[in-house]
Amino acid sequence: MRDGGRLARWLYMGGLMLAGESIFMLPYMRKTFQTSMESVFQVSSTELGLLNSLFGVAALICYLPSGWLADRFSARKLLTLALVSTGAGGLVLLTQPDFTGLLALHAFWGVTSILMFWAALIKATREWGRPETQGLSFGLLDAGRGVAAAVLASLATAGFALAGSTHGGLNNVIWVYSMAPLVAAVVIWRVVPDALYAGERRDEALAGERASVRQALAKPTVWLQAVAIFCAYMLFLGTYEFPAFAEKAYGHSKTFGAVLGTARDWMRPVAALGAGLLADRLLPSRAIGGAFALLATVFASLLLVPPTTGGLGLFWVQVIGAGLAVFALRGIYFAVMEEAGIPHYLTGTTVGFVSLVGFFPDTFAHLLAGWFADSFPGVLGYRYYFGVLAAVAGLGLAAAVGLRLLSRRTAPSS
Repeated sequence: MRDGGRLARWLYMGGLMLAGESIFMLPYMRKTFQTSMESVFQVSSTELGLLNSLFGVAALICYLPSGWLADRFSARKLLTLALVSTGAGGLVLLTQPDFTGLLALHAFWGVTSILMFWAALIKATREWGRPETQGLSFGLLDAGRGVAAAVLASLATAGFALAGSTHGGLNNVIWVYSMAPLVAAVVIWRVVPDALYAGERRDEALAGERASVRQALAKPTVWLQAVAIFCAYMLFLGTYEFPAFAEKAYGHSKTFGAVLGTARDWMRPVAALGAGLLADRLLPSRAIGGAFALLATVFASLLLVPPTTGGLGLFWVQVIGAGLAVFALRGIYFAVMEEAGIPHYLTGTTVGFVSLVGFFPDTFAHLLAGWFADSFPGVLGYRYYFGVLAAVAGLGLAAAVGLRLLSRRTAPSS
């Protein structure tokens, strides 16, 4: 949406922010309400984990076809359909289905939140910005998603506390998380334009109909972007180990671990927006490279400096540095498409492929961290895992350097 009034543009971005986070609140409800879900739905922790694993597998399968759809259908229609479907699934959840029903719902959400939604969201964000402000566009999106997550979680928590019972409280949570995507659907339908290829010539739009995965895979920059996202996402998941490391390395309570995790999450809006502004000044590939360099330094220090030597003060510096860097990467790693010269008609296909590769760590990163923790008692396993993450950050830095060397700071012809 490169034209239009200022108010219309910001309503457009606000709709994407709300949609981009609200659609994931239902499938990831266990992050905050795990024990309540176990009690109300009469499921074990393992069964609850299986629900999220099924969602993850369904999502992984849907990334590539999501890109195909985004290149062929209106983002407005895809986003609206995905949001309505996801919210409707939440209303079904209020009927308290059995475990089989829960499995079906999570598989359904994997389809609605990825197949019809993910690549369309990224494409709509790219269209919102101008070629020279892609960093701002994606930084704003992730910063806004972070704020939306905090607000929705606060509303859900308040609803839970006011209910007076676990069952009633969880029902209130489900209502909040179901209505949010439905409201977002109304906003998206009203403010996102229905143009299929905004700002592009008709011949390029027709070329988009013939675009294939093969065209995207022929571009080295697409592969490098996939590697960068893979590394960034694995490092992001690695920061989930900080609370447990703090408890074991420094003898702090679970409450301290929770505070640590919360402090990390609140870095998201600041880091994403700041990285977006920086990326537009330096080029996204350079900002991405800087974030990877910081992460390599942080995780190498966690490996090499024993907790007894560095102390809690150094650990806070490490946590803050890693938190800012991973959320900066999440805010801008899709912004590199303009710099890399990816045509707009290949946006969806590119997003589908790089997401398939980039978010693959969801299938093994937590298992790898658990293996290190179980195989090397105490803090040693965590330190070894952080060493692996330092190497991953080095690979990400190499990918960012490769992107800078191969990319050209020109928008695709329009």
